[in-house]
Amino acid sequence: EAEAPDLFMSSFQIVLTYSSVGMSLFVGWMLLSRLAGMGFSQEGKNYWMLKASPIRVWQLLASKFLVAYLPALGLGFLFLTVISIMQGLSIWEFIYSFIAIVMCLAGMTGMLLAFGVAGANFNWDDPRKMNSGMMGCFGQILTMIYLPISFGLFIAPLGFAQFLEFPLLYGYLLGLILGSAFAAGFAIVPLWLVRKRVERLGAG
Repeated sequence: EAEAPDLFMSSFQIVLTYSSVGMSLFVGWMLLSRLAGMGFSQEGKNYWMLKASPIRVWQLLASKFLVAYLPALGLGFLFLTVISIMQGLSIWEFIYSFIAIVMCLAGMTGMLLAFGVAGANFNWDDPRKMNSGMMGCFGQILTMIYLPISFGLFIAPLGFAQFLEFPLLYGYLLGLILGSAFAAGFAIVPLWLVRKRVERLGAG
């Protein structure tokens, strides 16, 4: 009978170990809110230069995605490294955490960039008024809901595998499949949905 609490505590400890890594994602979210959420608005009245250039929609979306994603990923990696050293994570725990961060941030970037397209504002004179208004706020709210779900899909299977006394490898494999598929969907689908809108930006 004493085994049940022990199993629960061991599975909870695994989840707790990785949950602290969520701080890296939160830092990345704050940066992405600015870089991706306002990725299209930042050109302002000069957006016509992009529109007149021979750049395809997918190329423009990809470049805006990378400009927002890579700095957030770099900052997330830095925080993850510090946290891993402080907590004494193993190399495998570090690698798994980094994969989770890579995918979760990609999903956030896709969502925020899509909402940035939907709420693009080119008529600002003061950078402090660059925000995307209602659409930008809505995007940030949704990403705050997305974040724990996406990261949870990576982490929860580890706790369940430990609790059910399955090999922890099964938990890692299931977490990679569920978490990566969920995050990849949010990285791609929102941008695919707004691709037509990108063609019309700055037209009137």
